[in-house]
Amino acid sequence: MTASPRPMRFDVSDVVGERASLAATYYPPPGAPGAVLVCLPGGTYSREYWDLSIAGRSGYSFAEFATQKGYSVVTIDPLGTGESSKPAGDFGFTEIAAALARAVSALPEATGDRAPAVAVAHSLGAYLAIVQQSLFSSYAGLAALGCTNQHVAPLNLDPAFIARAATPRGREELARQILSALPEPYAEGPREYLQSWFHLADVPADVVAADCVTAKSVVPRVFGTAMVPGVVSEHAARIGVPVLLGYGVVDVSPDPRAEAVLFRSSPDITTVVLADSAHCHNMASSRHRLWRRLLDWVATVTSGP
Repeated sequence: MTASPRPMRFDVSDVVGERASLAATYYPPPGAPGAVLVCLPGGTYSREYWDLSIAGRSGYSFAEFATQKGYSVVTIDPLGTGESSKPAGDFGFTEIAAALARAVSALPEATGDRAPAVAVAHSLGAYLAIVQQSLFSSYAGLAALGCTNQHVAPLNLDPAFIARAATPRGREELARQILSALPEPYAEGPREYLQSWFHLADVPADVVAADCVTAKSVVPRVFGTAMVPGVVSEHAARIGVPVLLGYGVVDVSPDPRAEAVLFRSSPDITTVVLADSAHCHNMASSRHRLWRRLLDWVATVTSGP
């Protein structure tokens, strides 16, 4: 029998520059883990995205699925989201990544698990994991699910906006403009207008309703820069570990099979396009197919030579 989940907190004050901690939940497996899966949620979501509980339904918890397959799971609210600290000072992806790196480095002592850590990150959480891996090399592998280094297709961005983002300087200018238009440090993250690309029509109405009220988080202002095409593409190009890219048939990338070329330092890239799924794969009817594929990939990444 799998042990009960255990809430955890990691002090990250020294890397944030003020008193701050990250909230996490540790899900131990029945025996020695094959890997430690560090799960990061996307924008507007808290870490409960990975352990979704819906009244009258089962099989929506990735954490439960993975621990039953012999992996330990740690879900983390990134800085400024969920139950983690919300700093008063301004911060960006680099500070969020540094806080995550500090927490991940503390996991072996906190959990007793010495197995390799693998990032499993969704949407904006994948941007954070990409920056984290580029700067701190925290993971043996990185699964970026529903994340694009091209442009977010459902936003229908103006072609001129996309063209401006073709260079590092252009991306920096666009990010500054977006931040200047977002004076408040945090914002509510309503999802109602996102449903057309978050869920396909076959997702039950009660699951969609639960999604709108469960696992919800405020959004730090820096998350607004995620609409800049290629906002973390320079970091993606430096990642030197195996990468799995996962998408639904309705998702953020304009061309999922073109994403792999942007991870040009990775020695091993796998692309999965999941039928019967939109952007929020963990609520899709085909979610277990993705989870099995993901865990098979983790096994190859952590099995050694």
